[in-house]
Amino acid sequence: MIYPAFVLCSLGVVGVVMMVFVVPKLTAILTESGAELPLTTRILIGTSSFMSNYWWLLLIIVAALIFTFRFYVSKPKGRRQLDYLKLKLPIFGHLFQLIYLVRFTRSMNTLIVGGVTIANSLKVAAEVVGNKIYQELIEETIKEVEDGNSISSVFQNSKTIPKMVSQMLSIGEKTGKMDVILERISNFYGREVSNMVANLMTLMEPIIMVIMGVAVGIMVAAVILPMYNLATQF
Repeated sequence: MIYPAFVLCSLGVVGVVMMVFVVPKLTAILTESGAELPLTTRILIGTSSFMSNYWWLLLIIVAALIFTFRFYVSKPKGRRQLDYLKLKLPIFGHLFQLIYLVRFTRSMNTLIVGGVTIANSLKVAAEVVGNKIYQELIEETIKEVEDGNSISSVFQNSKTIPKMVSQMLSIGEKTGKMDVILERISNFYGREVSNMVANLMTLMEPIIMVIMGVAVGIMVAAVILPMYNLATQF
């Protein structure tokens, strides 16, 4: 995601520079002409004027939003809501689910191969998975395992865990080959994560081009066309 993030950030910086330094000079002649301007042009002029005169206020608002967000997610309730939202995002939600599953299964496999008990392996995996929703599921599983129940009992009733995972974990318990099952699950979903990320990167480039095209189109419609219409009146 480094490439699309860099392109979008650069696009944002260029947009701010255009709105603060370039657009006021381009729209000055339109404002002085006294001609009736289209709605898009009036919105562009108003936005540019606000950003030029109150840029310090925008910086304060952005800093306040960042501080509020970081403070909120530092609390258990806020962190849980953010982790829940991640799982519900379109497209990316499924990707996050796969990533958390791979973290869980790989951690469990490494620990079990190293001779750690299942209960202790679950405790470590709960801290490694990196999502509050999955952490709560694993903590419930720990209680079930300590009570003598199956490791897959909680996973079977969860909507965030694929049925195949709980079924294969159940098979691993019955056959005594939990480490082999966990390795196969992590390899399977690891390949799926790699393929999904590759597909998203392929789609990201045309999406960025469309965003840039729309931004340029709005700029042309709001500035160039009114200037052209004004020039044709003389």
